[in-house]
Amino acid sequence: MTSLPPINGAQPADPPQPQQQSSSGDTQLDVMARRVLEEIATVGTGADVQLEEYIRILSEYRQACEDRENYREAELVLHVLKHLRLEEETRHVKGLTDQQELERRGLEEAHMLEFANFNKIWNEKIDAFEEHQLDAEAAMLERHSTELSEFHAQMTQSSHAHVKYSKDLLNIRTVQHILASQRNYSDAQKIKAKGDKIEALEFDKISREKAEIYARKEAQILMRHRSELAALRMRMERGKLELERARKRELEMLLQRYNNVRRGLEMQQNIIRSRTGTMLLKHANNRKTDNSGSHSISVALSAGVFGSGIKRRQFAQGEVVGPDHTEFEGSAPPAS
Repeated sequence: MTSLPPINGAQPADPPQPQQQSSSGDTQLDVMARRVLEEIATVGTGADVQLEEYIRILSEYRQACEDRENYREAELVLHVLKHLRLEEETRHVKGLTDQQELERRGLEEAHMLEFANFNKIWNEKIDAFEEHQLDAEAAMLERHSTELSEFHAQMTQSSHAHVKYSKDLLNIRTVQHILASQRNYSDAQKIKAKGDKIEALEFDKISREKAEIYARKEAQILMRHRSELAALRMRMERGKLELERARKRELEMLLQRYNNVRRGLEMQQNIIRSRTGTMLLKHANNRKTDNSGSHSISVALSAGVFGSGIKRRQFAQGEVVGPDHTEFEGSAPPAS
């Protein structure tokens, strides 16, 4: 008997060639078709079964039976082909469902990654701004402290400076010295006591006046310091508020962009599901073809029947390419 190629994993056959007959009178196609039917009866149509190859072989066998007028066999094969078509279409729908779920999950993961990166960047911006605010405030406080210290040193130095007394006191001191030079110590002592009393009064008065002057100057300095610090804090608060507004605007844009992409993806997926269901239902009533509805859908996708914006999904090793050509690496393609 002529050796047969394996059914599973077989490549599509070349254009039909004249069938060779075995010693029992069966053609190679007959033997392969019976082998397929036996495998379906014993093994079933699990996920590892190549339905396209089964359908191809049985479709050629059904046509051969029809040509031989073996209608009973052709009817049997036709029923098996319907079962295989239904199985392949079920696989197609499941694969489509898995793929669309993968696309939605990939979009959600990409959005969460973008959102985390957005928060990271803006947290760094706000932290840097707050650090700058603290540095500016510390520098201003240090400058104010230095200015106040210099003012206090000036006050201390001025308090030890020569005091300018009144002309009356100076005249009394002159008389005092003249009497002392004349050795009239009794009168000189009286004049000195009178001068000491006047000097004490004038010194207290001058000290109070100086203290009032310095107190007013210190109050003015402290008021100016408080105003400068309040103005700095107000500027920083306005800057931080503007940062928060900018962050809110960018966040709204990010969420709007995500919602637009998500709605676009959902719209495309709804179109695919709707048209897939319509084509499968229409194809189920077509008795003039042995091809499955999945084959018709693939042809329709290639022809752009599903719309110019919806391209056929391409599966590569270890990655899935979505409708927006975004690659989700590390994802296994769903069964088709």
